[in-house]
Amino acid sequence: MRARPIVGGWEIPRITEIRAQESRRLVRLPIPGLSGDLHQDLGRSALVVEIDGSLYGDEPRDAFLKELRQKFLLGEPVDFVADIVSESELEEVLIEALQLEESTETPDQFHYRIRLREYTEPPEPPDMGLGLDLQAPDLDLDIDLGLDLLDLPSLLAPLPEIGDLLQPLKPAAQGLHDALSGVGGILAKLNDLFDNPAGGGGT
Repeated sequence: MRARPIVGGWEIPRITEIRAQESRRLVRLPIPGLSGDLHQDLGRSALVVEIDGSLYGDEPRDAFLKELRQKFLLGEPVDFVADIVSESELEEVLIEALQLEESTETPDQFHYRIRLREYTEPPEPPDMGLGLDLQAPDLDLDIDLGLDLLDLPSLLAPLPEIGDLLQPLKPAAQGLHDALSGVGGILAKLNDLFDNPAGGGGT
């Protein structure tokens, strides 16, 4: 018994043609002096399936579009079964594109084309071996570590008073004060000397 194409549990009606495309990602490496090219195989590309079909009448068309567009707009991977993908690794597909067509030449006929692309589950993020929990942060981390029982202020070294820090500077400051206090007397004598020059006797 042939398996009819089914997308997400929905059997696609009135199929006229179905195509599957498979390819490998090959990088061509031209080598000077070598006859031909070398190729590096980067693995298999996603399998692509295209399905063409046609419907007659408004009711079949509306039911078709309602079912198909609902799956397309969700943008989620869906199961896919068909004979043409037998023995392949295809399990889920994404509905990549829709092509819909109506013509005045055949007003009761509705044509469609569906393109499905193989879906691959993203790999799990690598474990860096750091033992870090990347879940939501635990707000009670201090309680779990017992930090609430620690007297943090008592762990800090006592700070010296400002007066103790200035004590070594007091002798030097006193000497500077004494030296500057004598400057006033010297300036007063110089002032008297210029006001009453020497040798300035009476007339």
